[in-house]
Amino acid sequence: MTPANALDLLLIDDEEEIFRPSQPPRGSAGVYNPNSALFNLGMALLRWAVVPPKLAVPLLSAQAKAAGLSVETVCRPTLPWQGPRLRRLLARRPLAAAVTTVAIFDPVFLARITSEIRRLSPGTVIILGGHGAAASAEIRAQGDLWITGHGERRLAEVVLELKKGVPLPQVPGVTAVPGGGLSAAGSLRYEGIPRVLPPDWSAASTLARSYPVEASRGCRFNCAFCDFPGRGCQAFRPAADVAAELAAVRRERGVKKFEFVDSSLTSDPAFVRQLCAEMRAAGLRVKWKCFARPDAFARDAGLAREMAAAGCTEIFMGIESIHDGLLAAMRRGMDRAAVELGLARAFEAGISVHGNFIIGFPGETEATALETAAFVRARPFHSAYFCTFGASREMLDLAAREPARYLNLAGTPVKGWRCDGLDYRGAYGLTLKAVAAVNAGRSKPLAVSPRTNDPDCPPF
Repeated sequence: MTPANALDLLLIDDEEEIFRPSQPPRGSAGVYNPNSALFNLGMALLRWAVVPPKLAVPLLSAQAKAAGLSVETVCRPTLPWQGPRLRRLLARRPLAAAVTTVAIFDPVFLARITSEIRRLSPGTVIILGGHGAAASAEIRAQGDLWITGHGERRLAEVVLELKKGVPLPQVPGVTAVPGGGLSAAGSLRYEGIPRVLPPDWSAASTLARSYPVEASRGCRFNCAFCDFPGRGCQAFRPAADVAAELAAVRRERGVKKFEFVDSSLTSDPAFVRQLCAEMRAAGLRVKWKCFARPDAFARDAGLAREMAAAGCTEIFMGIESIHDGLLAAMRRGMDRAAVELGLARAFEAGISVHGNFIIGFPGETEATALETAAFVRARPFHSAYFCTFGASREMLDLAAREPARYLNLAGTPVKGWRCDGLDYRGAYGLTLKAVAAVNAGRSKPLAVSPRTNDPDCPPF
């Protein structure tokens, strides 16, 4: 007989600490103690209060519940007051515990969660998914099963089979991985999902007043540096469905700000225009932000104004470079003229623009990096990330086929690369110089080098 409190699926979402004793950030001495557990706790509280929740667990929960599974969620179980909830749920001996590693790249941090599952509920199948698992064999080794891509459909199918008593290796779709372990393929976009369900926001734990929304999956583009698994094709949901989801979250949770998480929302300007029309028709008065590329606005003169009129206040603009030679090698499909025109139209529409730039791609020099810095200083950016080039496995394979074009780029992902005249540490040095040049004389920094740029910080 199945116990009344039996649990089919436990969903777990956490985010690794900003400062770790083994990896203190440079420049932190005299400001904060990087080894301070109290500081990490404070930062976790701050993120819980103001950073939008991640989509993964609410999407997984919606699909699993629709499949008839009993589902519980624990968010940030490593926080002191969430630990008891994790232990109570593990006492119910869930068939499976699915941990999203969207924001976990440190195997030691993940082990704090997986070891607790093994200790308190040894029969529970640990299923991992997300960016951390995709990037690290050491992380994947902590689970019994790794689901690739978007896993909401596959996860529900696997747990339903476990519930029937089927051993994990015999579950349809589960295959052995060379070198050990098991994996199952999720979806790159929406294939195999007959109906895209809205997220189950009851599965999230947050005080944030801005929520994520997904209008599409995949990416229309195929940039050389990118290892995004769904690149080359982008599938959009019906604009009316997306607008209805926004309206429901606005009505049910009082949320007035949204963040589109699509790789590039503006890759299909016709979709964006339809979405704006649906939002107006629904009487939605909300603010929203999205990822975009400047060439979309260069091609469509009125697109930025249309988006601003529908509530778009911020754009994370994937610019990457302003140099025609680098843009061509990156396979960006645009030149500097398109970058400048698209940015000008976004600025003119009154949209706040955050610029993203890659420093250190083969062909980068100190002169080009500093010219990029001057470009940023001369325009009204709200902020800018300067990201040190990290070589994906795909990028290294491409360079092996075209060594002359990529200056004999070789080595290991992500930070173990070298090319003629530059390696990762050299590129990181150029990144810091560019950031310093942008921020020189400013009371408030405009440009930032993300923490993950540091050669000694994962992912390696």
